Amino acid sequence: MLKRFGARTFAALVSSATLITGATPAFGQAAQEASSALRLECGGIGLEESQRMRAEVTMHALTVFFSTMEGGFIADVATQVDDPLGDRRVEASCGPIGQLDVPEVGRYRITATYAGSTQEHWVELTPGGGARLALRWQE
Repeated sequence: MLKRFGARTFAALVSSATLITGATPAFGQAAQEASSALRLECGGIGLEESQRMRAEVTMHALTVFFSTMEGGFIADVATQVDDPLGDRRVEASCGPIGQLDVPEVGRYRITATYAGSTQEHWVELTPGGGARLALRWQE
């Protein structure tokens, strides 16, 4: 059944559609800004979470494993990732696993500090590239 609208009703519908359409770019822009950020997920404590994160290695630009020289996993590693050219940074207390997502191909600096000892590594990353980095500390 086709319903007919009067001129006022039609104008109100067009006006409403314009408002809705006008709001859409703001949502798109927020999504675009969120996708241009660095994202660092830290975890891997417990068997279930560790297995999940290991299974998702290829979904992230970089997976970092934090351990001692003897192979024991460690947590509470002050981790910072910088994208100097994009003027972006993310920081978190990480371990025993950290997974990084980047918005674009580039060279990123990973700085990690544990028990007063700092390591710095520059890595070439690709979104979803599946790179791995093992950081070890003497205990």
